[in-house]
Amino acid sequence: MTSIDEHYGHFSHLDTILDTIQQAYPEGPSPFQLAPIDQLHIGGIKASDKLLKRIDKASRILEIGSGLGGLSRLYYHNQHKEALYVCLDITHPLNRLNSAINHLTAPHSSSILTADGQSLPFDYDSFDYVVMQHSLLNIPDKKKALQEISRVLSPNGQLILHEVLKGDDYASMRFPVPWASQPDHSHLIEEEALLSLLKEQGFTIGSIEDWTQEALLWRTRQTEKANKVQKPALTPALVLGPDFSVMGSNVQKNLADNAIRIVEVIATPR
Repeated sequence: MTSIDEHYGHFSHLDTILDTIQQAYPEGPSPFQLAPIDQLHIGGIKASDKLLKRIDKASRILEIGSGLGGLSRLYYHNQHKEALYVCLDITHPLNRLNSAINHLTAPHSSSILTADGQSLPFDYDSFDYVVMQHSLLNIPDKKKALQEISRVLSPNGQLILHEVLKGDDYASMRFPVPWASQPDHSHLIEEEALLSLLKEQGFTIGSIEDWTQEALLWRTRQTEKANKVQKPALTPALVLGPDFSVMGSNVQKNLADNAIRIVEVIATPR
């Protein structure tokens, strides 16, 4: 297995997670109730909601590195429109959980595919949007991934990145973090390198926003919630394992110490 499979696929407690969801929410969970397990990126469901405002209601959307599919469920919950939404992830256990959770929630029409973001199984001009939410950081060959994204995007399409980048004090980076248990599983790059790669692959940068400070505030609030006596039924540890408390603490420290930054980048193929 690849290192990504090892990191994200080791839990594979599908039945345990589904039983926990059904016991906590027998009438079916909402996207907000599922957020502790399927909105594991820095910023949580509020960051996802902010990102989805960039997407038209009826579009062809490909999400690379979709995990448990929280962004797709939130999209259908917010937009109430039919759209082609493809969830693609290299880790098959995550896709199995995504599909199983979909059966517990309001029906929608997302497709779920196990595939590599560095070799997309789609024709040219297949999508209006490609979304990556904390997934480029797990892709070693970013040049190849961006080439593939440029190929499958329509001429007027958009690539939307909500990503973690190296900060000015990356040397102080602490592991484990949610996307990597050790340094050689993490493929963070600097903003300058990301923008250069995008331009090399024919993208025009439409906008770039720094979301670091609001991400730090969010992570601080999450730590305060975790320290409360009463624990929620669903927690990130169900997916990321017992080390999640250390991961969350490290993310907060890494943000505060400027070891990492959170950005949103919107780019279009030329």
